[in-house]
Amino acid sequence: QLGDLCHNEGANNDEKAVILAEGYFKRLLAIDPSHAMARVLYGSVLTMKARDALWPTTRLSYAKAGNREMDAAVEMAPKDAQVRFERAINNFHMPAFMGREEIVQEDLAWLWQQAQLADTKLNVGQKQTVAMSYGMTLQKKNKLDEALQIWRAGLALAPKSEDAVLLKKQLEKHKPHP
Repeated sequence: QLGDLCHNEGANNDEKAVILAEGYFKRLLAIDPSHAMARVLYGSVLTMKARDALWPTTRLSYAKAGNREMDAAVEMAPKDAQVRFERAINNFHMPAFMGREEIVQEDLAWLWQQAQLADTKLNVGQKQTVAMSYGMTLQKKNKLDEALQIWRAGLALAPKSEDAVLLKKQLEKHKPHP
């Protein structure tokens, strides 16, 4: 729980929290190397270290190590929506030269299918984040009609939520003008 909390603070650019999270996840993985959620979060922490590193080669090294950890976590638990969500959202923000677009597309497509299930492990905020991100990947592939459909469905889940604001903005951008 402490690692998760520090991870979330690290995602908000708190470099000290990133270091703390790394320590917590390393300890947990030393005890239980097959803990997929800890592994995906550890990988995410490494990519945050890449974000915070000064030297380009250090950045690249951390980013690649983080992606390897996240990929290993998904290999351990390919049907775990939380693990796939963490990797998808982390990798969604990767620069194109990292070559993660196909993985992001696959994760988001799978997650959107999971979001439609009654017994999904994703909460409403996560479903809306998936809708937003998946729609954006579809838009990049010139599949705007599909993107709009997903954004509308995501918005319908909780129209007054904070996450709905971004979905509304995307839909407004593409609203037909009379």
